[in-house]
Amino acid sequence: MHKATSPVSNLRLAIAPGVPSSHLSALLALQRAEEPEVTIAFFEVTSDTLIAGLREDRYDAGLLLQGLSDPTLKSQRLWIENMAVALPLQFPSLSQATLTIAELLDYPLFRWRAEACPLLDERLSSFMPTDEPCIQCVTSFEMMAIWVAAGYGIGVCAQSRVQQANALGIEMRPLSDGPYEIVTHLLRPSAQASSAAEQFERRALQIARAGAA
Repeated sequence: MHKATSPVSNLRLAIAPGVPSSHLSALLALQRAEEPEVTIAFFEVTSDTLIAGLREDRYDAGLLLQGLSDPTLKSQRLWIENMAVALPLQFPSLSQATLTIAELLDYPLFRWRAEACPLLDERLSSFMPTDEPCIQCVTSFEMMAIWVAAGYGIGVCAQSRVQQANALGIEMRPLSDGPYEIVTHLLRPSAQASSAAEQFERRALQIARAGAA
């Protein structure tokens, strides 16, 4: 137990939309177990605000779905998520083990733009008629799951999110013509970091290695 006179250690952590929750919760649980004395201040911000905040010393570290080539910031790849299809239970192709992009285009398609996947969006655009776009954007995965479960269409998002949402009445099928991936990155200032930030990065890499094993 630390004495009352011991300095309090803080970590200002910014998190952008779309960072996969299963890995993030595992990382935060490991952080709490190994360094419970470190106080974490959370900031849910856009990617642009996160990057600007790191440059301006408002945050010590940030998690987001994009890397960055910037000499003032250190960018570390962490975990990789495959994109998959979220289907309603009454979907006619549930018997198929996998699906392709082309097989999705006969149905209304929901996308959460926070899970940016350039290759996936490029492929979707190349298949779609320009005069009849069928992609509908949603503001959260939860909203996507509601529409899909109710049978209004299908969704494409991180595989782990669909697997965790089976109780809502949706099924997951992998995309066979990928891989379509989103990659979580850890950003922090390139200058000398605090001990808390360095230890947080070590734990993030530990979670990433465990997920890849």
